Amino acid sequence: MIIQNGYECEYELKIFYNLFFDDEDAMVFSNFTYENNLVNVYTEIVYGGTAYFDDYFYDFDASGKSDRYINRIFKSACTRSFCRAAMKIKKINLPWGVMSGIRPAKNVRTLIDEGYNKDEIYRELKNVYGVSDEKIKLAYTVAQNEKKLLDNIGENSVSVYIGIPFCPTRCRYCSFVSTDLRVSGRYMEEFVNKLLLEIDKAAEIIERLGMYTENIYIGGGTPSTLSAENIKRVTDRLKSDFDFNKIKEFTFEAGRPDTLTDEKLLAIKSGGVSRISINPQTMNDATLKRVGRSHTSETVIDRYYAARNTGFDNINMDLIAGLPGETAEMFYKSIDEIIKLAPENITVHSMAVKRSSDFNHSGGRLSAAEVINNMLFYAQRVTDENGYIPYYMYRQKNISGNLENVGYSREGFMSAYNVNIMEEQQTIIALGGGGSSKLVMGDKIERVFNFKDPVEYINRFDEILKKKEEIVKILGGETNG
Repeated sequence: MIIQNGYECEYELKIFYNLFFDDEDAMVFSNFTYENNLVNVYTEIVYGGTAYFDDYFYDFDASGKSDRYINRIFKSACTRSFCRAAMKIKKINLPWGVMSGIRPAKNVRTLIDEGYNKDEIYRELKNVYGVSDEKIKLAYTVAQNEKKLLDNIGENSVSVYIGIPFCPTRCRYCSFVSTDLRVSGRYMEEFVNKLLLEIDKAAEIIERLGMYTENIYIGGGTPSTLSAENIKRVTDRLKSDFDFNKIKEFTFEAGRPDTLTDEKLLAIKSGGVSRISINPQTMNDATLKRVGRSHTSETVIDRYYAARNTGFDNINMDLIAGLPGETAEMFYKSIDEIIKLAPENITVHSMAVKRSSDFNHSGGRLSAAEVINNMLFYAQRVTDENGYIPYYMYRQKNISGNLENVGYSREGFMSAYNVNIMEEQQTIIALGGGGSSKLVMGDKIERVFNFKDPVEYINRFDEILKKKEEIVKILGGETNG
């Protein structure tokens, strides 16, 4: 239980409460005062019958500061006091200090927009949030790189996301929108039939709104569970409905290497896709088997070179730091092997076990947060040494140690869609299973959701089309037609 007096920031405190105590019982009392330019937060935590205390002070002159900035200071003071008290109970490494939220780099961009220079930003992140030096460097670099893409978003442009909610099997750590192909595969053909109609509808409403499509991303699930013929049907419809002369980036997330045949690679390339993901997650075969992946590290290498031979010159590869049973050395081996392949993009995720995942329910053992952070720091160092730059970053709920996922790229290969979806600066029209449209209207964002389950998507397709009309209404266009 958390009780706050004087200032409330329950959302931020709960993030750190869960880091320290998870499902354990602890009573937290926080008393906040601000007088004579001095912030004082007194925190008391009762845990296991014992009380632990912290009295935190921070000099702060609020005159001339925006309400948003003042709230940042007050929230960080409350969470820092809580963490200082909680550290007397459990020692937990917090490289991000008390910086909360899913977009760490956005805090840096906010400071840049408020006129702070680099030195002032570094001091702010260290003094206010307690962020470590390596994470400050990472956040600042990401903010600078993502700004290059955000500044080039076309006026009246949108991105289009297409969700393919099928996977060959379900990985034990996964909770993404997907269904096991062995159960749902018989619905795939009808799903694609409906998806083609939704593509038509999306193209129609984008045109009615006087907008155009800048990026397309086919994700999932595992889109390469589709047959080569169905991949062709989808890409042919996209090329028919959208002006590909205006498309900057078209990504196909193949994901599972064992689904990626030569025939499918050719269909993807012929369909106009400019960027493809082939995701090993790890290059250790024992781990792949443990988490429910059917491919081997040899499959990854084979399919990577098959994609190169098909003509792909922009390939992304995903790794996960902290997979069950993996040591730091095992992760180092994985990233070293991927670096040797030299893909244009490498995305490093921190292990996050969602409540709906099989691994969460089976009580599997995760790597400690400090070990995962060492993995991430190694990735940050070796990618830098090999010519990659960090350009987007985000965090998830239940991520170990409040750590981060980072996209690294060769210069000139940063993914605009990845930055746009995370930073919410461009409207994204989502199609297919589990798609979530994000409608950006200045500082306001509204969401329209598609059904997740393929059967529900098929059987309630009339409602899917009505949801597309909702988008027109929300964005302020005409609603008839």
